[in-house]
Amino acid sequence: MKNITFFFSLLTLTAFSQSFNQGNEASIGNLVSLHLCDSNANILAGTIGNNVTWDFSQIAGIFGVTKDVQINDATLDPNFASYPGASKIYDIGGTLLTFFSSTANDRTSQGFVFNEPALGVVTAAWSTNDQLIMNYPFALGNSTSDNFSGNVTTTATGTIPATGTSMTGVDGLGTLMLPGNNTYNNVVRFHLKDSANASVFGSAVTFVRDVYEYYDFTVGNLPVFITMTVTVNSALFANSSTLILSKDQPTTFVGLEENQANPLVLFPNPVQQSLCIKGINYGEAFQIQNGIGQIVLEGLFDNSIDVTNLANGIYVVKIKGQALTFTK
Repeated sequence: MKNITFFFSLLTLTAFSQSFNQGNEASIGNLVSLHLCDSNANILAGTIGNNVTWDFSQIAGIFGVTKDVQINDATLDPNFASYPGASKIYDIGGTLLTFFSSTANDRTSQGFVFNEPALGVVTAAWSTNDQLIMNYPFALGNSTSDNFSGNVTTTATGTIPATGTSMTGVDGLGTLMLPGNNTYNNVVRFHLKDSANASVFGSAVTFVRDVYEYYDFTVGNLPVFITMTVTVNSALFANSSTLILSKDQPTTFVGLEENQANPLVLFPNPVQQSLCIKGINYGEAFQIQNGIGQIVLEGLFDNSIDVTNLANGIYVVKIKGQALTFTK
C-alpha cells in the first residue's frame, strides 16, 4: 500500500478532541437507524474548514423510511472469503458494505460490496493492495492519498482485475443543524472519494464513491448524518445514485418517486430466451447493445424481450432512461 499523508494546518485542541482514533472507532454490534432524506438536496460539499456551519435543518425526507447504519463481524459474512484480512463491516443501509480492519496506527479497507441497479451486486476485493482509509489520529486538516488494486466481480462481467485511487480527509469542524431544531456543536466531517477502474471487453468501467460522514462523538461512534453518491460510468451506460441519511427526522416530505427513479429489475440473468423487465409498461421503446456498443436489437417492449438469436456474451438494454446489464 502506497500512501502520502498531508497536514494542512496546526490542530487546535478542540479539533484534536474530535479526531478519529482506534478508541472511538465503532464496535461490532453498534447500530443507528437514520431517516432517508431527499437525494436532490444540496450536500454542502464546499463548506469546509474550522468553525463552519452545515445547515440541513430544512431538508425534506421520505416519510416513514429509515436505513440502518451498523458495524458487523466480517468473519461471519458469506463474502468473507474475498476479504480475509477484514475484521469489521461498515454497512450503510444495506446498500454499501465496506470491509475493513484497523490497528492503533491506521484503518484500511479490503474492499466493498455494493448493490448497483445496473450491474446487480458488485463485489470489489482489494486483495493485491488494500486501501488506506485514515491514519490514526485523524483530525481536521489531515488527509490521505492511496492506490489500491484487486478484482471486481459482477454477474454480468465475472471477475476482472481492477485498480483505483482514493483521497480521504477531515475537511470540516463545526456546527451541524438537522431538522426539528436539533443542533450539534462539535461535529467533525470525514470525506472519502475514490475511483475504481476496470476494463470489460476493451471498454473502461469506472466506479466512483463520494461520501461525507458527520460525527459527534458525544452522541455516538457512528455518523449522525451521511451523504453518499455512487456513480458507475462506461461507454455503454452511466448510473448514479445519491443516498442522504439523517439522525433526526425531517419535518417536510417528498414522495419516494420524487426522490429517485424507481429502479428497473430484469430477470432471469443470465438469460437464454425471454428477458423480462419489472417496472416497464407495454410499448416502451428499447435498445440492446453488445460489449462494443453496437445496437444488436431494438423494438417496443411486449411483456418480455426475445433474445434467443443473440450470441452468448454481455449486453446492455437501454429502456425508460435506464441501462441494465445482462448476460446470455
